[in-house]
Amino acid sequence: MRRMFWVAVGAAGGIYAYKRGQQFAEESRERGVVLTVQQVAMNAASTVESAITMVENRLHQQRTSDGEGA
Repeated sequence: MRRMFWVAVGAAGGIYAYKRGQQFAEESRERGVVLTVQQVAMNAASTVESAITMVENRLHQQRTSDGEGA
């Protein structure tokens, strides 16, 4: 029964990813390559900034909980 559940979850996830990919491809054609590349670059930069902030916050929390202070 567990396998069937996870197969269903995987199938639903695959269908969702496929549809999102198709939508992205269609939007990319409409906007053109340059705008799509710019959008991907901005999203990547935003993701990196978020990751850096999360790591810094986590390190700050660890230092504070260890009694070292900021």
